[in-house]
Amino acid sequence: MDYIVTATAGHVDHGKTTLIKRLTGTDTDTAPEEKKRGLTINLGFAYFDLPSKKRVAFVDVPGHEKFLKNMISGLTGIDMALLVVDAGEGVMPQTEEHAAILTLLGIKNFVIAVTKADSVDPEMCQLTIDDIREHFKETPLASAPLVVTDAVTGRGIDDLIKVMDQVASKVQKHRPGTNPRLNIDRVFTIRGHGTVVTGTLIDGAIKLGDNLMVYPDQLPVRVKNIQVNDADQPVAAPDHRVALNLDVKANLLHKGDVITVKGNVQPSKLLDVELQMLPGVPALKLNERFRLYIGSVETFGRIYPMGEDTINSGSKCLAQLRLEAPVAVKNGDRFIMRTYSPMITVAGGRVLSANAKYHSRNNKSIINTLKIRASGDQSAIILDYLANAGSGVATAAALASLLDIDDDDVVKLLAELVAKKQLVKVGDYYLTEQYWQGIQERVLTYLRTAQQKNPLRPGLPRPEVISQINDWLQLPLGSEIFGRVQASGVVKVADNLVATSDFTVQLTAAQVRQKAALLKRMTTDDLTPLKVTDLMIDGQDPTPLLVAFDGQDFISLADGYYFARPVYQRVVAKVTEYLRDHPTGIDLGGYRDLTATSRKYAMMVLERLDKDGVTKRLNRVHVLNA
Repeated sequence: MDYIVTATAGHVDHGKTTLIKRLTGTDTDTAPEEKKRGLTINLGFAYFDLPSKKRVAFVDVPGHEKFLKNMISGLTGIDMALLVVDAGEGVMPQTEEHAAILTLLGIKNFVIAVTKADSVDPEMCQLTIDDIREHFKETPLASAPLVVTDAVTGRGIDDLIKVMDQVASKVQKHRPGTNPRLNIDRVFTIRGHGTVVTGTLIDGAIKLGDNLMVYPDQLPVRVKNIQVNDADQPVAAPDHRVALNLDVKANLLHKGDVITVKGNVQPSKLLDVELQMLPGVPALKLNERFRLYIGSVETFGRIYPMGEDTINSGSKCLAQLRLEAPVAVKNGDRFIMRTYSPMITVAGGRVLSANAKYHSRNNKSIINTLKIRASGDQSAIILDYLANAGSGVATAAALASLLDIDDDDVVKLLAELVAKKQLVKVGDYYLTEQYWQGIQERVLTYLRTAQQKNPLRPGLPRPEVISQINDWLQLPLGSEIFGRVQASGVVKVADNLVATSDFTVQLTAAQVRQKAALLKRMTTDDLTPLKVTDLMIDGQDPTPLLVAFDGQDFISLADGYYFARPVYQRVVAKVTEYLRDHPTGIDLGGYRDLTATSRKYAMMVLERLDKDGVTKRLNRVHVLNA
C-alpha cells in the first residue's frame, strides 16, 4: 500500500484537528495539555484510506506561532499538504507563514480546505475563497484545488476525499534510500515498555531487533518494538509514521536526534547550502545570527553568503551556515531559516554539502561545486566530486550516500558513466577517466625515472610497482590498477619485471664482452654461488650487469652472492628430484650434503627457492611447493 504523508497546516483554531477527526475518526489532540488548551502542541498522527487504496497518513501540525518549530519538525518526508482556512476568518498571518514554509520545503502537492463553511453565510464564504486566491496567486498554491467543507455537518467531506485522491495520484514518491533514517519529533515513556520515539521514516526500512545509532551523540540503540498505524509491525517501511520502542533511557534522547545505521550521517557544524529568500522579508547580512530548523531540530548559527555580503528578499544564493551545535543531516535535506529576534521566517533551502569545511566565500572551485550540486544533475555531481574530493576515488556506497539515493540506483548510474567512458571502475572503486589517465602517467613516470637511473636494469619487480600504487592511493588497488595499465599496452612484463613498452636495455660493446665473461666465469659444474667481490674481471665492477639481468641471466642470493642462471636451474632440478624421493623435506645439512657446499650457502639458496615458489618452509625443513 502506498502511503501519502500529508501535513495539515493553517492558523490556530481554523479547524484542522476537527477536520482530520471527521476524515479518520482519530482525535490528534491526545496530550492532556492539548486537551486543556484546545490546540495542537505536538504532532498528532492519524490516517485513512482513499478510494484508490492509497493510505493518507496525516501529520497534524500546530497552528499557534509559539509552536511553529513543532510544525516545521513534522514536515520531514511530506508528500502532500492540506492547507486549512476558516471560512469566517480567511487568510491569517500563520496561514501565509505555513504556506511559505511548505513551499520552501519543496512541497508541490497542495489541497486547500475552507472549513466551518456552514457557520457563515455564503457571501462570507465566497469572500474567503477570493481572499485565498488573491493571497496565493503567485505561489505554487495558485492552482491548488479548493474544497469548501464543514467537518461538523459533513459538508464537502466526500468532495475533499475525491480531490485528495486525485492529487495523491500525481505524487511522485521521494526515493527511499538504502539506509533507514528517522528524525525524532517526540520522546516519551510508556509504563512497562520504556522509551518510545516517533517520527516519519524518510529512508530505508527499520526491522524489529535492528541495532541502530542515534546522532549526533552517536548513541547505540536496539529496536524492541515497532508500531505503524497503532499496530505492531515487524518492519517499518519508508514514508510511514513510526513509533519505535528502544532499549535506552528516555533522558538520553532528544527531539531533533536522528536514528540511522552507523556511519550513514556525520554530525557537522558546517553546511554549504542553496538559500531561497521569501519576498518582502528583511535582508540577511554577512555573519548575521539566525535560527535553523532542519529535520526535527532547531539550532542557531551565522550565515556567510558566497560572493556577497547581503541576501535580499526574494533572491536565491549559495551560502555557508556555521552552526552553534552539530546536526546530523544529508545532502538534499531541506531547512527553514528564521531571524534570531524578532522571529520571522525569511528563507529556506537545501543542503548541498552536509559535512562542509571552512572555506573562503569567494572560492571559485567551491562555488562551482555548489552550483553543480544545486543543479541536481546526479552525473555531474559524481564527476565533480571525484575530481575535487581529495582521494579521487570512491565506492558506489559512498557515492550513493553523497546523492542520498538507493545503492541499486547509483550502480545503474555509474554503469552509464563507465559506458560513456567518463568513469573507470577499478575493483569496488570508481574514478574519473582523467584521474585514471593521471595514475597511468604516474606509473610510466615512475618506471622511466628508474630506467634512467639504471639503464641496464630490464625492469622493476612487479610487486614493487603495485606497492607504489597502493601508497599513492592509500587504497589496496595496486593490483587492479596495474592490470589495467598492463592491458593498455603502455608497459611490458617479462620474468615479473616491469618496464615501459618502448624500453630496451642497450649494452655497449664493452658491456657485452663483460657480460659474456661473467657468464663464462660463473657457469661451472660447481654448485657454489659466487660473491660480487670475487667476480671482478680486469678491474671492472660487475654489479650493474648483475643487477640489470637479475632474474634473467643471473640469480641473486643474500649477501651479494649470485648464480648464473644455468647453474641455478641445475640446483632447482637437483633439489626437486631429491624432494620427490624425500617428501619429508630437506634441511640445511641435507642441502649441504646434496650439493657439496656449506650450510652458509644452503641457507641463502633455500631462501631463494622459497621465494621463487619451488619450495616452501615447513618448520625446520623445506618441502616441495605442490
